[in-house]
Amino acid sequence: MLSKEARKAIDFSRKYIKPKQNLPLTKRTILEARKGADAGNAFKIPNNVELHKINQNGVKGEFYCIKNNSCKDKIIMFLHGGAYSTGTVYSRRKLAIKLGKKAEIDVFSVDYTQYPEGKHPSAQKDIFKAYNLLCKKYHHIFLFGESAGATLALTLTIELREKNKKIPDRISVFSPVINQLNTSSSEYLRSERDPMLVGATDPIPYFDDPAKRDALISPIYDDFHDFPPLLINCGSEEVKYDSSAILNNLCEKAGVDVRWHVWQDLFHVFVLFDCPETDLAISQIAEFFIDN
Repeated sequence: MLSKEARKAIDFSRKYIKPKQNLPLTKRTILEARKGADAGNAFKIPNNVELHKINQNGVKGEFYCIKNNSCKDKIIMFLHGGAYSTGTVYSRRKLAIKLGKKAEIDVFSVDYTQYPEGKHPSAQKDIFKAYNLLCKKYHHIFLFGESAGATLALTLTIELREKNKKIPDRISVFSPVINQLNTSSSEYLRSERDPMLVGATDPIPYFDDPAKRDALISPIYDDFHDFPPLLINCGSEEVKYDSSAILNNLCEKAGVDVRWHVWQDLFHVFVLFDCPETDLAISQIAEFFIDN
């Protein structure tokens, strides 16, 4: 049974977020969405967390350093979502910090280039640089991404593997998108059920060629060989449900240590909302990272 907080989140999303999904992604609507996300998710940094912003050598983002943390050789690299356009590091502070505190591991939230400031592969290049920076400071790197950030966590790992670079120890993805063409069955069958997203929409403008058979655009074209342990989370009602199902199937075929958790009656990236289900999901992700 859903908590009352989750039901409120569903009502809020259906009333205030989903109707905006039909608006074109113009510079004005994108900037308004970012501003609204920041305003609606103001979060005071806890006393036991130190915030350090960086902007150096092409890497931008925020470190959330957990005080008295004994795991100094570990870091969680966090990648926010937002359709490669409307997400912000600031609006995801609460999620990133709650995960870091629960796992007792510091977090680096990457501020990568989005549309309209850039197009593919701008974000890919930014997160690759950020990962290389972290590799110089930490022995163990865990990736966590939600929505488009989950896709980037997958594409980053694919690129690292193909370039024979050190891959992350573990990856957790929440509501991943593995095909930029929104044509899967769940896009149609769950469009009314998902209070967050409209299904079967046009591809996002961040990609010039969203139909290209390129795993760094749509990870569905990878076979996921030699992937590290992977935790997939999604809601049963989300239009992107098939992405998680196919990702799980591809990873199982490749022999990946993959775990797939479907949250009954919940929706796309519900983990962004305050509810008991979110707290439980964060605890499970933290346990997955700790069990390394």
